Amino acid sequence: MTKYQYMTYDQYMSPADFKIEKMNRNESRKLVRKIMTLMPQNVLFSKHALAELENDDLTTTDALNILKSSDSKIIDDGEFEHGSYRYRLETGNIVVVICFSSNGEHLIVVTAWDKRK
Repeated sequence: MTKYQYMTYDQYMSPADFKIEKMNRNESRKLVRKIMTLMPQNVLFSKHALAELENDDLTTTDALNILKSSDSKIIDDGEFEHGSYRYRLETGNIVVVICFSSNGEHLIVVTAWDKRK
């Protein structure tokens, strides 16, 4: 297995484990960078994200590249949905929506899509 976990977040977390404090886009980008640099094994994917990646002919590697890329931007502050604040990382072609665990040690890819389709 690679350093990334391709198992879904629901195998590790309950809804009570999601971060419910809103961060601004700079704080959330710093947390993404920290997790990707220091704890990349703590990146999880929702079942929905895996299905949407496949629907758009994208892979988990594509999503991870967006998370690692200095070119990806978080345009807006967090948006509260389904019990957690979610953040959109965007490039010119792909959007990845993420949320964080309450302790800030896990990053969950909630969904993703190819903007060209």
